Parts: sequence; C-alpha cells; structure tokens
Amino acid sequence: MCRDLGYYWLCLVVYVTLAIGLANVFKNLGTSDSSTQARGSLLMFVASFLTFMTIGGFPSFVEEMKVFERERLNGHNSVTAFVVGNTFSALPYLVLISMIPGAIVYYLPRLHKGYQNYLYFISLLFACMMLVESRMMTVASLVPNFLMGIITRAGIQALMILGGGFFRLPNDLPKPF
Repeated sequence: MCRDLGYYWLCLVVYVTLAIGLANVFKNLGTSDSSTQARGSLLMFVASFLTFMTIGGFPSFVEEMKVFERERLNGHNSVTAFVVGNTFSALPYLVLISMIPGAIVYYLPRLHKGYQNYLYFISLLFACMMLVESRMMTVASLVPNFLMGIITRAGIQALMILGGGFFRLPNDLPKPF
C-alpha cells in the first residue's frame, strides 16, 4: 500500500494542501457567537471532503479483490484474513491522514485550546476515515464494476452527509435518517 503513489501519497499531499487553504480561510475564528456558523462550516467541510476523497482508493481495492478471489479459490486465503489484513495495513495511512491535515486545520483557526480537544478532533476524523474505508470495501465486494462502484459509494456518502446533522438539526431530519 505504501508504494501506491497515486492514492496514498498523492492524497496526503492534496489533504495537506487543502488543510493549509482551509486554515487560512478560517484563520483566527475566535470564540464569539458569530463564529459558530463559521466553525460549523469548517467542520462540515473537513468531515465531508476527507471522507469523499477516499473514492480514490476504489481502483486499488478492486485490483486487490481480483487477487483475493484467485487466492480464495485456490484455498490460500480466507475472508477474515483478507479483511483484517486490509484493515490493519490501511491504519498507518489513516492515522497520518487524520493527524497531519487535522493539526493544520485545528490549530490555525484556533478551534479550542488544549491537546485533549485536539485528540478528540483527530479521533473523530480517524473514525470517519475508518467508516468510509470499510464502506468502500463493502461496496467494492458487492459491486465489482468500477464505475458503478464509485457511483454507488458516492451516493451512499452523500446521503450520510445529508443526514449527518450539518445541514439540519437531528430532530428536524425525517425519521429514516
């Protein structure tokens, strides 16, 4: 995975560049009531963009699925070993992608003081990244066609963002959300 320049390392560069841009746009937000909407906008953009960018990993995973299917048919690999191995091999990258851009976006706009709040912010980013990576694995295993998989995954992601509470308060959302 670390040799996949097109996905892992290029995405990290894009995330860092975007984090620098976001941090400059939302620099020194302050703690007044008027900054609440700006904080919400920043957090919504960070959560949605970071999770949408994982669509780039779909081609790599589809290729891994082809190798896995051959190995499984030959009796060399089990589903559990593949899922656990794929999850643990992505963990260092997901930690990096949460910590580096997260630090830039967190400290320049001065969201909150203290490392505990930063660690909470990073853990939420990491949880979001784990969620979308696992959703990508699920969609790729159900929809083997590359284009249909990306479209399906983007649609699911858009519904999750709509129901995430960024645009409407949780009590105002329809019951299915």
